[in-house]
Amino acid sequence: MGKKAAGIFRYLILIILFIVVFGGIRYFFSLQEPVVYTAPTKAVYVSKPEYRTIEKSLSVTGYIEAEAMLPVVPFVSGTIMEYNAVAGKDVEEDEVLAVIDKEPYELQVAQAKAQYTALESSFVRTVPLYEAGAVSRQDYETLLAQRDAAKAQLELAELQLSYTEVTAPRKGTVIMAPSAEGSIGSTSDFLAVIADLDSLVVNLAVGEKYYDTITEDLSALRITVSRPSSERESDAEIVSVAPYVDPTTKTFKVKVRLKDPQGFVPGMYVKVNVVYSTQDSYALPVSAVTIDDGVYYIEDDTARFMPVDVDFSLSSYFPV
Repeated sequence: MGKKAAGIFRYLILIILFIVVFGGIRYFFSLQEPVVYTAPTKAVYVSKPEYRTIEKSLSVTGYIEAEAMLPVVPFVSGTIMEYNAVAGKDVEEDEVLAVIDKEPYELQVAQAKAQYTALESSFVRTVPLYEAGAVSRQDYETLLAQRDAAKAQLELAELQLSYTEVTAPRKGTVIMAPSAEGSIGSTSDFLAVIADLDSLVVNLAVGEKYYDTITEDLSALRITVSRPSSERESDAEIVSVAPYVDPTTKTFKVKVRLKDPQGFVPGMYVKVNVVYSTQDSYALPVSAVTIDDGVYYIEDDTARFMPVDVDFSLSSYFPV
């Protein structure tokens, strides 16, 4: 057998061997049972309706403010000789918080008093002369005007002297005391800030869509103010509702006053919850709502879909 015939024979042997192996593998796999994929059963949450009170409410955040917060500004300028304002100190109305150097104002009083005294004396001597016709009416009226001007100047000087004692305009607590003895008191800067810590409020910016809900019946609203960082909570009442909506923010202002201000101070960040509707009915938790905004119920052994309208921001349960 030639080399060429031998090569062809070897190729035939390889082809036959490949066909035999391929056929054997195919036969082996044909004996295996086919694998059928079965999707896992979806998790089902079953909930039984409960009879409970459903509250509709809105939550807004804000900051505690004193309803009455007054800056104490001196009416005269000068060196502060005494400074009694201390942050956290309770003060009474007309209590002296600071004393401005009185000497310049005492000198003004002395000067005005001397001038007034001299003019008053001249006027007293002139009256009988005028009545006797020895002094003209013009001279009499000129002296009278000078006497009255000197009197007004004296009263102004005495008033300015009284302003050197800077007093509290009302009873309250000093919450800011930025000055000190020896510094300069000015009519353009406050020496202290006094607040009434027994009357605290929160100014809220509420969304426009709640305007009718809030203003419909103020007495029916139930309001609570709480500190997120504490368990401290207080009921509150509405003081005022702005009669307009800000077109830029689409909100309106609502001021609420705390009924129990203990544990709250101006500047604190708080959460205000306003309950505006209460309903007693059977309810399901909002966790039962599917991603397609509904729930399934069983009827005649068949699961049926029922769409629901739930505002997830209002309550953890919804009526059914």
